[in-house]
Amino acid sequence: MSLLQCFHRTPLYLACSAGLMFASPVMASFWESLFRSELPVDQVTAPADSQRFEFVGVLPANTQLELVGYYTSSICTRKEIRFPSGDLANPYRATLEETSVLRQVISSGSEASEFSLPLALNGGGDCQWHLEDLMLDVTILPNHPLWQRAKTLQRDYLAKLQGTSVDVAQLASQTALPTQVSSHDDFYLSHELNIDPIHAGSEADNSLLATTPLSLAPVYYPVFIHYPEEDKPFEARLKSSLQRTSSLWASPYTQAVRRGDEAVMRVNFNPQIAEHYEVDVWYQPDTVEVKYPDGTQYAYANSEVKLYAYGKPESQIKTLAQSAKAEDKRLLARIYELGHVLPKDEAKAQEYYREAAEAGDIEALHWMLDQAGYAGRIDEKTYWLGRAASFGDKEAKLELIHLPLSAIERGLVNTGEDKVRETQAWQQLNQLVDQGLPEASSLMAFYQLLPYSPYFDANAALENYRLSVKAKPELAHAAASDYYYLADNFAAGEEFWQIAAERDLYAAAEFANILLSETHRDAVNARYWLARVTTLGAKQGLQEDILGNAYFQLATLLDKGEGGAVDAKTALTLYQQSLEIAERFSNDYEAKAKDRVQVLEEMRL
Repeated sequence: MSLLQCFHRTPLYLACSAGLMFASPVMASFWESLFRSELPVDQVTAPADSQRFEFVGVLPANTQLELVGYYTSSICTRKEIRFPSGDLANPYRATLEETSVLRQVISSGSEASEFSLPLALNGGGDCQWHLEDLMLDVTILPNHPLWQRAKTLQRDYLAKLQGTSVDVAQLASQTALPTQVSSHDDFYLSHELNIDPIHAGSEADNSLLATTPLSLAPVYYPVFIHYPEEDKPFEARLKSSLQRTSSLWASPYTQAVRRGDEAVMRVNFNPQIAEHYEVDVWYQPDTVEVKYPDGTQYAYANSEVKLYAYGKPESQIKTLAQSAKAEDKRLLARIYELGHVLPKDEAKAQEYYREAAEAGDIEALHWMLDQAGYAGRIDEKTYWLGRAASFGDKEAKLELIHLPLSAIERGLVNTGEDKVRETQAWQQLNQLVDQGLPEASSLMAFYQLLPYSPYFDANAALENYRLSVKAKPELAHAAASDYYYLADNFAAGEEFWQIAAERDLYAAAEFANILLSETHRDAVNARYWLARVTTLGAKQGLQEDILGNAYFQLATLLDKGEGGAVDAKTALTLYQQSLEIAERFSNDYEAKAKDRVQVLEEMRL
């Protein structure tokens, strides 16, 4: 099951509706063949050895779960008549992939029940279907207590609207009530979760994509919407805790997951129903009031309504204000700091952050640390580092250790009390290394790598760097940079460049630059890394100057045939791409790229 992060894109399921199919070249049967329904769902038959998702979990009592897979086929296609720019006199036939849908529905009874639903990525059959998107739709059944509660609220509310009491007049704010209540008032309790399978490396930064096995435990809660002046005055919706701030009409939550090589990709899906967490929305002529279960209430203009999801701080400000918990104080501080819910108040934000930090909330401690650091208040920063370290924050412990050791990297020698503090810091660093903290191993390796360090030990440095990177691969770039820029030993650090470049395009571009230098020239590997950067860079939002330079560098290698075969066609395209963005930053390749584009275009002609 592929879920988005981080990372969002337009859900492909929106484009997977049934399409038109043109099957016959005979004009006499053109219109009959043009309008054909989609291929039947029963054609989606998965081979036994097909890679598949497996959704497992527990379904709450009196609920229904629908799993929908949207498949496409490049073998089974359909013809569609297109009229470019509305030119009815010059239509053309477009060939489009055919689509099909596979649905699986399960329901629970009066008690929660376990479920297991498989969904193959390759649907098989004559069309060789491939899964594009999938959707999980959680629905409340009519015998669920929440459904009954909603129907009762609906009945009572409609009865009030048809009455003539003063309370009803106030509720309607002098607006004429509907003379008749529709028997088809919108009422449903359903919510969708879209899953988007993504090939590793084919979309934006893979670090933002979820991997399997994956666990989701969304909390669904009811929102009751009251429209006293409308012909459909009551509506019930089911919202999800996975959503952030959104309008009442927000699209379903969508997440992408990296499609791995494993045969079965397991997704643990355990929805919960917060049937007692009711959010009420009351529409008035000029405003909309939103009231949360703890009494927190907001008033909006009609076009600006926001809904803060279950568990979000903004939906429980009254509770936070009455709480003595450190975490709650920090959440309230954040609300005052941002000022998008309550009026911005920096003094109150500072006060709540300080209270939370003193009570040991690590995030609040980091906030106080950052504020002291930005202002250059060294003594205050050291105080908060000590407080954070006393509550077990390993980052703070490392930074405290680094303070007396930092003189070494500046080429200085500690003496007297400073030397005592340095010795104590080194002992503490060893303790953290023994505890298996990757960052501690990386910091120790750094001081063991410096030739002028009293702790210089090249063999130990390499071992510690390897330990740190093995435990935490994102530390590879630091290790690679230390060897190249500080120790001037590219050969010793090349293994870390490989790891860093695989994970991060910026590291890949930097590695390629090194491989193109006169000292470490390796055009074959440079071509490989530049191809990766230029293929994925635009999708991942790579910095334009880095991307433009990579286009030019790879174009030059392909143009000259260095590191591989000559590819003038691709080189021309890459030169042109480098020029498209060259005007937006200073560079030293633009003139050369223009010259080569002119030459290659003349050769092509």
